[in-house]
Amino acid sequence: MKLLFAKTRSVLAFLTLTLALALASTLASTLAFAPVSMAQDGSEYANPSVLIPVDLTGTFNRFNIVVPDFQPLKPSGRVDERSQQLPKRLSTNLDMTGYFQLVDPRASLEADPRAGLSEETPFNYTPWAQIGAQFVIKGAIEASSSSITLELRLFDVATGQQRLAKRYNGRAKDARKMINRFTNDVILAVTGEPGVFGTPIIFVSGEKSNKSIMLTELGSDEAETLAGSKGGPSTQPALGPGNVTAWTHRNGKKWELVSSGRVVHSGATVLSPAFRYDGALVAALSGRVSTNIAIFEGRSATLITNGGGIEVSPTFSPDGRMAYVSNQGGGPGIYVSSGGGGGVRISPSGASTDPSWSPKGDKIAFVYRERDICVVNPDGSGLVQLTGGQGVNLHPSFSPDGRMIVFSSSRGGRNQLYIMSSNGDRQQPLMPDFPGNQTLPAFSPDMPE
Repeated sequence: MKLLFAKTRSVLAFLTLTLALALASTLASTLAFAPVSMAQDGSEYANPSVLIPVDLTGTFNRFNIVVPDFQPLKPSGRVDERSQQLPKRLSTNLDMTGYFQLVDPRASLEADPRAGLSEETPFNYTPWAQIGAQFVIKGAIEASSSSITLELRLFDVATGQQRLAKRYNGRAKDARKMINRFTNDVILAVTGEPGVFGTPIIFVSGEKSNKSIMLTELGSDEAETLAGSKGGPSTQPALGPGNVTAWTHRNGKKWELVSSGRVVHSGATVLSPAFRYDGALVAALSGRVSTNIAIFEGRSATLITNGGGIEVSPTFSPDGRMAYVSNQGGGPGIYVSSGGGGGVRISPSGASTDPSWSPKGDKIAFVYRERDICVVNPDGSGLVQLTGGQGVNLHPSFSPDGRMIVFSSSRGGRNQLYIMSSNGDRQQPLMPDFPGNQTLPAFSPDMPE
């Protein structure tokens, strides 16, 4: 398969940027684009944070919270390694949100570790107040190889009240899901806003022609395979309302657009599928002289842009506006359109790609100069850079509450999924022990049940 673009060198360079970021070396053997004139290692700049200072000051209120090891459900009971693993997972979840500052439980002088787990042993607020804790989570566990019972309680030190008491019974393998549900309950109790742990995240795993589509959840260390690389790589995944899936697949010499496991387009190169908030599937189609964005209904496609150049990577606001990448200004930039096409550029000069519109409608995240993630208001004001000096950071995607961003980063020596607060705070690996390269993540737009 060979793309036929009768365009200028600038268009070819633009295609190098947009296609290379999405398909990596998949097309390397079939396409011969002009090289991008941008230093990949940052050596072109004295400071990799070349746009504006990185904002890591934090704008969220943080509450000091303590999560001690879980105790046996019964005083005479026994615990295993899960009594430490599960509170560690809970602590990691809470830290990811940016709402909480973890306090080491070993700093407390609490005399009875079972205090607060029953009416016979009431919770003692004093030793926790002495170390500055505002909230304490106590947990009790009873588990076998096949089943588990968790009792979790949230204590408000400042008010001297128990804010939450939850009991979970289920399969041992679902313990992490119980922790995610309780994390969301804690966030709701403390902030008044529901949490998003358990939200699906779709991404690509693998390299070159062995790329597969994977699915994980926020708050998980594991992932399942949705589509393998039989016949060619699967890449560029998207999640829509109802957790409907879409991705592209190289099947021999043809490119396929796959949605919900069915091929809805086959033939010409199809790029960057996405979903509108009404569930409509949208993607970019490459023609002989241009690449345009189209809506797919069944196997038919209707163009919604026709600028004569390269227009890819659509993303949508809740009210139906579209942000996308276009080279109509010469190089790739982020444009916003109310009705498809004829958009207004909102990104600064320099290559800008990978837009993601916040579900709140107030921000658009994007990649600047092929390495760093920024956010901007939909009118182009309020530009803030979130990453800088830490590898190549690509493909941001907002969580369904708009409070977190998942992205891929090479800062650890390989491409991994990272998570951060939407102000750039709390940047950390999403699944630090998951093997291989991980790229092109996308959150589901749906809040977890």
